[in-house]
Amino acid sequence: MFPHDADKKADPDHWIFQMDSNDFLLLSLAVTGIALLISICVSTTGNSTDDKHTSAGWKKFTVRPGVLNGGGDQRALVSGLENGSGELEILSGNIHSFPIKIGHHRRGLLMVIEKPRRSLKSSIRISLLGKPWVQIRPGRKKGIPRLVGAGTRMSEEIPDAGSIRIEGDIASREYEIRVREKLAAAIFQDEEPGDGFKTDGSYRVALPEGLPELPFLALVVGIEVDMAVCGNPARALTLEA
Repeated sequence: MFPHDADKKADPDHWIFQMDSNDFLLLSLAVTGIALLISICVSTTGNSTDDKHTSAGWKKFTVRPGVLNGGGDQRALVSGLENGSGELEILSGNIHSFPIKIGHHRRGLLMVIEKPRRSLKSSIRISLLGKPWVQIRPGRKKGIPRLVGAGTRMSEEIPDAGSIRIEGDIASREYEIRVREKLAAAIFQDEEPGDGFKTDGSYRVALPEGLPELPFLALVVGIEVDMAVCGNPARALTLEA
């Protein structure tokens, strides 16, 4: 042992002053890495909490796609889960007879779903409150439709087609609608029993409190019509004849 080694061990401050620049650099990188990791974990936790549609602050709806087939089914196409009252009802038409006019027994006509009669292109058009809004067309990503704006000036609460992104498994009714990357609607198969759920193909839509209901419910219904009609080319051609 060299002279003064015992003194060095007994005096931790001596060791601090003996650290060279490389030691300080490694220590700084370690502290920075830990701080960055903590920041990422906190941010991720916050985002998952915001996106969880089962938490408070979300409105749930039931969608009954079977009503679109017609056949005398008088149930509401979309109803609020809390009280079961009709939110959207078919006023006329169905997937075999366009246009499909959808509204509310007190508020009247709210949306119209149309399909071009003389076009081989798979396309569904949605109009809201008397104004053309979007067209639903096949997208580049399999199973995910592409939204094309109608060029109509809509109210501020109705998002334009370019700001909307759809991701997930639409065929399984497990997908999300995002507006400018923020979750605006969650579509999912709920495990909760009741109101005929899972016996007639019904599924849920959850919307954050504060967002307008009509455009997102209309888009979900439009996607449902698109799957029923345009998902089968032979059937689509028959309807367009």
